Order: sequence, then structure tokens, then C-alpha cells
Amino acid sequence: MWFPLFINLENKKILVIGGGKVAAKKIEKILEYGADITVVTENVVEEKLLKLENVKIENNQKIENDKAKIEKLVKGYFLVIAATDNEELNENIANVCDSNGMLINNVSSKIKMNAMFGGIVKNSEFQIAISTSGKNCKRSRAMKSEIQKVLDKIEK
Repeated sequence: MWFPLFINLENKKILVIGGGKVAAKKIEKILEYGADITVVTENVVEEKLLKLENVKIENNQKIENDKAKIEKLVKGYFLVIAATDNEELNENIANVCDSNGMLINNVSSKIKMNAMFGGIVKNSEFQIAISTSGKNCKRSRAMKSEIQKVLDKIEK
């Protein structure tokens, strides 16, 4: 069972490992919260990543699936998002981060991580996070839609 938690990301160092569509979606979710985001990837696949402001991109970086090299790569970050297309690498990144007391979001797994992104619904007054603990994203999106309707009524 996951505990819902709101956390201040302003000026926190966040590392995103991977340069694809899922990495871009995660970055877009956290970008507005003032985080200091660095992307390390062998290849930027999602071109819109290159257009995002306030995101440092270290492109053409070989990411080796070696514990010592992963530890060196993630050292000093508040949150790491493992978003490569290699499930084994993502899991090893998650294991290294978790064993070092770091927050880790692993896009390849619903359980091999210690930080999960919820669906976010907000207006000028409220911010509500929704999660099915990764079990049913379709139902989570439906719930977001219904909650957004309630927020829209309240704001008028």
C-alpha cells in the first residue's frame, strides 16, 4: 500500500535517466514544480525534450548496467526517475537508489520503486492526487476526469 505524500520539489536535484516518450511525460509533470532537472540519456528519442526550458540534457551518454557506475551517476540527487527502455537497467537503478535512501521512480515496474507519480487534478485552490497504486491507469484517468468536473464547478 502506498502512502500519498505531497512534496516540495523546488530547487531539488532530479535525475531522469532515459530520453524517450515516458521520460518526457514524467519531466512535463514535475517541471512546473521548480525542480532542478537533469536528463542523462544515450539518445534523445523524444524531440520535445530538446525544447523544454530549465532542463539540462546530457545526450550521448552511455549508461552502463554496473552497480558502481550507477551509484556514481545517481549520487547527490533527491529523486531519480529510471526511464530507459531496458527493464533490467531500470530495476538495477531502482535497487541502487533504494539501498542508498534515495527516492526512485521506475517506469518499468509498478512495485520495484519507492516513489510513484499519481494523477494530478488541480485548479487555483486545490491540488488532488489520484492513484490506483499502478493497478488500473484507465480507472485512474476516469477518476481524474470526474474530479476535474467537481473542481470546475467549485471554481465558478
